[in-house]
Amino acid sequence: MINFQKPWFQNGHSETRRPKPDRRGAILVLAAFLMIVMVAMLALTIDLSYMMSVQSEMDRAVDAAALAGAGELVHGVDRANITALDILLRNPVGSQVLLESQNREALLQAWLAEHQDRFETESGNWDLTTQTFTPTDVLPSAIHITASYEHPTLFFAKIFGLDGFGVSSEAIARYQPRDIVLVLDFSASMSVDCQLRKISEDANGESRRGEIVDNLLQSYINLGSPQYGNMQFDPVYINSNTNDTVKQELGLRYWNGHRWMDVPYPYPSGSWDEYINYVKSSYGFPAKAGYHKKYGYLTLVNFWLEKKFYSWQTPDLWKTCAQPVTAVKDAVGVFMQYIQEVDCDDKVALVIYNSPSEDALIENSLTTDFETVQDIVQHRQAAHYDMWTNIGAGIRKGYEELDSHARTGAKKMIVLMTDGQATKPVNDTYARQFALDQAALAAQRKYPIVTISLGNDADQELMAQIAELTGGVHFNIPGGDSVNDYEDQLLTVFRQIADDRPLLLVK
Repeated sequence: MINFQKPWFQNGHSETRRPKPDRRGAILVLAAFLMIVMVAMLALTIDLSYMMSVQSEMDRAVDAAALAGAGELVHGVDRANITALDILLRNPVGSQVLLESQNREALLQAWLAEHQDRFETESGNWDLTTQTFTPTDVLPSAIHITASYEHPTLFFAKIFGLDGFGVSSEAIARYQPRDIVLVLDFSASMSVDCQLRKISEDANGESRRGEIVDNLLQSYINLGSPQYGNMQFDPVYINSNTNDTVKQELGLRYWNGHRWMDVPYPYPSGSWDEYINYVKSSYGFPAKAGYHKKYGYLTLVNFWLEKKFYSWQTPDLWKTCAQPVTAVKDAVGVFMQYIQEVDCDDKVALVIYNSPSEDALIENSLTTDFETVQDIVQHRQAAHYDMWTNIGAGIRKGYEELDSHARTGAKKMIVLMTDGQATKPVNDTYARQFALDQAALAAQRKYPIVTISLGNDADQELMAQIAELTGGVHFNIPGGDSVNDYEDQLLTVFRQIADDRPLLLVK
């Protein structure tokens, strides 16, 4: 049987209700304790936030130091190290600059001697494939920075006996590798600056006579100073209009006891008769320059440069110091030297807009074998394959090479050079628009084109448009009175291009 107990108010008698105890004092104690915990947590949060902020500032300073140091590796490891330290100490960490003074060089060395355990640099190379850093002092392309900093101040942690804290950071910066396509002009006009035509065509041609003659003499020497008959370098006047008579006087025709014989003409295309007809013509450049019927190696070398310029006609002309093609060759050599001063893993390709099809030709695909590229450039002559200037075809071959062989992550660029006007394909008007159309296609691919226009005859407007269209830069090198000045300007331009090494923070 279930026994239900009645409530107390139904028991038939009344009971007195007990009074509740007073707990107000305990609550005050608990509240005071919780306030202490909350203040401690707030203090901890403030200090932790501050420590994180200082760490972030330290990371930023070390990153900046690594980038600055990498940018100075081209000037040597010591310069890179001191520059990295300088930038590190210029950046505020914990709302203070670690070192700031006018006499920075001495103070940097003193600081480094006192705090060697807080700053360390390593030069080396960064492997993009394995993502590893290998220390080396031989042509380094990357720098590894590690740094630490003891901060003396905390806000509330001192209550718990913590007076300060330390932060450390590391970073690796390197040069971003570049894939560069050199697109060079080897049209016939690339040898005209040293020809007799410049004496008769240019307003200042007569004043350049000595320079042009000296260049032709040096070209003759470059060819090995060959001897044909009794010819001399300084031309001699022969009045006769009979070729055989002229050849006899020059020793180019002799009697062998049975019949008259000509001294063999040295190259596959041409003849002594063609040379004589060239010099005795009353309307050609020799006559206009004052060398009418004057025969010698001066007019002979000029004959080869002006009339027999193809490599299959006179294959030795690459040895001459013809201008401006020689200036371009020398500048490419300087360019190659500059990009090798730091091992940035750069690659270079060579395109010339000069080919048997009057188009353009990839002479060498992207490679780190810079000696081979330079050797090819040296062995090309003005009008090596054809005489025309097909700028658009050169641009097209350039971006096709980058499309096919450029590396992911490399900076891609084209260096385009010309001394004249676009003449192919079809005609000048079409060729000019064709060049702009091809530049637009390079721009779509994000390939900047650095353009170099050489001399007063170059289409500077077109080259500037191509550079602007692709986000590149245009350099104009005007023709001057001195070939040396002309060459120096070109060397300066190539140095500027070679020094444009993008920096990349890899760690």
